[in-house]
Amino acid sequence: MEPGNNGSDELREKAEQRVDEVIEFRNHLLIYLAVNALLFTIWLVIALVVGGAAWFPWFLFPLLGWGIGVFMQAMDVYAFSSSRREKAVAKELEKMKKE
Repeated sequence: MEPGNNGSDELREKAEQRVDEVIEFRNHLLIYLAVNALLFTIWLVIALVVGGAAWFPWFLFPLLGWGIGVFMQAMDVYAFSSSRREKAVAKELEKMKKE
């Protein structure tokens, strides 16, 4: 194995991990949207069949609860990526070296 390949392999591993995280998030988002659309449809059909007594929007509870999880995963994948962490660590190291 050549010395140059080690860095390349490490970069490839990081890239694969990043792609896997994005794919997992997109799958989670798709499932979230499909299930909540189904829950909304069930609520709407029941509400229209039964009438005014069933208009309580119960589908909002799983929508919001699960939505918090989806939002946190999105933040983890897109906002708090490892590159931002590495930049923050480098900045902190520079700050500590100055002190």
